[in-house]
Amino acid sequence: MTLRSGMTMTGPLAALACRVGQVLRWLLLVPLLGLHAWGFAQDHITERAWLEDPSGQMSWDEVRDRKPQPYVGILNKRVGASAIWLRLRIDPSLHSASNLTTTRLVLRIRPPFLDDIRVYDPLVPGGLAARTGDLQHPREAAMRGLDLLVPIARGSEPREVWLRLTSESMRVIDVQALDRASLDRATLIQNLLFGVGVAFTALFSVWGMASWLFNRERLMGLFGLGQATALLQLLSSLGYLRMFWPGDWSAEALHGTTNFFTIATVSVATLFHVLFLSQFDPPPWLRRVHWAMVGLFPVKLGLMVTGLEIAAMRLNMIELQVSVWIYLASVFLCRAWSAGRSQPILLARFAVVLFYAALVASLFLASLIGLGLLGGAESALHAVQAHGLVTGLLLLLFLQYRARTEGRQRRETVQALERSVLQTQLERNLREEQEKLLAMLAHELRTPLATMHMRLDSAADGTAAIKHAIRDMNAVIERCLQTSQLGDRQLRAQVEPLDAVGVAREAITSCPQPMRVEIEAPPNLLIKTDRQLLFIVLSNLLENACKYAAPGSPVQLRLARANNGDLELEIANAPGAAGWPDPDKLFEKFYRSPHARRQAGTGLGLFLVQNLAQVLGGSIDYQPDEALVRFRLRLPKVTPAI
Repeated sequence: MTLRSGMTMTGPLAALACRVGQVLRWLLLVPLLGLHAWGFAQDHITERAWLEDPSGQMSWDEVRDRKPQPYVGILNKRVGASAIWLRLRIDPSLHSASNLTTTRLVLRIRPPFLDDIRVYDPLVPGGLAARTGDLQHPREAAMRGLDLLVPIARGSEPREVWLRLTSESMRVIDVQALDRASLDRATLIQNLLFGVGVAFTALFSVWGMASWLFNRERLMGLFGLGQATALLQLLSSLGYLRMFWPGDWSAEALHGTTNFFTIATVSVATLFHVLFLSQFDPPPWLRRVHWAMVGLFPVKLGLMVTGLEIAAMRLNMIELQVSVWIYLASVFLCRAWSAGRSQPILLARFAVVLFYAALVASLFLASLIGLGLLGGAESALHAVQAHGLVTGLLLLLFLQYRARTEGRQRRETVQALERSVLQTQLERNLREEQEKLLAMLAHELRTPLATMHMRLDSAADGTAAIKHAIRDMNAVIERCLQTSQLGDRQLRAQVEPLDAVGVAREAITSCPQPMRVEIEAPPNLLIKTDRQLLFIVLSNLLENACKYAAPGSPVQLRLARANNGDLELEIANAPGAAGWPDPDKLFEKFYRSPHARRQAGTGLGLFLVQNLAQVLGGSIDYQPDEALVRFRLRLPKVTPAI
């Protein structure tokens, strides 16, 4: 499917457009079949005319003296409180002489939700032949059906029959004078078409409700609820509710129920679109506009309860006609598609714009038909119902497209997760193999190193240097093993009461140059932590300080208790040939200053210190001043259990 701009539509949008085209081709058959059924109806009305009674007080005798305006087909007027008079000229001999054997004709009046219709026939004494409409109880009708049916005398000569119409809804009316055979044929095909519309709407409702039951998605539930109210409104407006209305229920209740279903259908649809658009992050002021539209529902109900039903129906019609334009504008104002937003959006803006543009087009077409501006007399009777059916179809297709897109993204997410799990498993297996290899190498290296250390002749030249090198090699092996344990999260703090000052003095004794370390500490400093991990932290800090400090300069170690009882430990030294470390990379694994690479080391010491401090529930910070490289370690007085 190619757009005029030269852009080709592919993928889900093309499939959606194809489905819309197929369904619309089927829907076009509905008015054609309706016109075909209308052709079966052999109407005995030869002339039609109308006039308006703004006061609503004119009598039949008064209007017969007026000259009405002729019209053809269906009379279509806006909502109003004035009365409409129709003059219909009936010729009983029209179409076929055989029909003269029947003694009665039937006025078929559509749609059935018109409020009050009075039929005046000169063949009836007093003129008033019948009264029908939504305000008359259906059980009192002479004939029952989906349409308003009024039997009248056939007569032998042409005559003029008058109808007086008042209605709170749009005053669209079609009147035919049919014999019984024509009425039966037209009614049969009309019922078939109505049944198709009702079945589709019911199917949409069931689909939405079932989707909500299985997925518990709010939008699906609202769609099902909206189609359920649309189904009730359709049954009311097509006459099904009137036909089966119980005899002990009042006609006023039937009239109010029909209006309530009409209002509820629009309000539920408004709530659906407001919640649907909320996922695209509309601005705050637009959210208030949306919820103000939802708030019209109690306003309309209040108008109905107080007897202002015409005002309620007008407000409902305004909401229906204006809301879709607001929805379409909202898509362009929503911020979900703004550049730089990291949150993924399920639907592209183009797809949402296309959906609401289709809704606007459907409403616009229904409005033109309903106002009689787009030909096709029969279609004007059911413009609102057709709009509701098309809207439900568009919503169904769009929700299907949305569900398909969501399902595809969900599958992609699951596949990405599976790949991630597989990659993690592969990395875990590789790490385990590396740890096994490292443990084996450490074991194999320590044994010969220990043998070499034992067999060295302390009096030989170079023995001290060799022992120092062996100690460095053992330290490298130990740090690699400790780092491996950290990466596998095998280290756990074994908490016990201890004297932190005593542990610090042990670490000083084991460092390469213990005589350079100057300690400042109280006699004892009791805490509850892991002795071995604290010893490793202090040993690494002291070893780094002795290794990279200026030659002959002291290394300062200070221990103190903070106000809250935590341990504060500070190690400072003057920088040596390695210079000042990079504060942004200092605690990274394998980081070494460029000038420090002339000395043996792994770049794991400070990385190990930082991670072990976290295991102990504390933290370490690099806080140098103008003269000294300084590290501050803070540990809680009681290491928390992990």
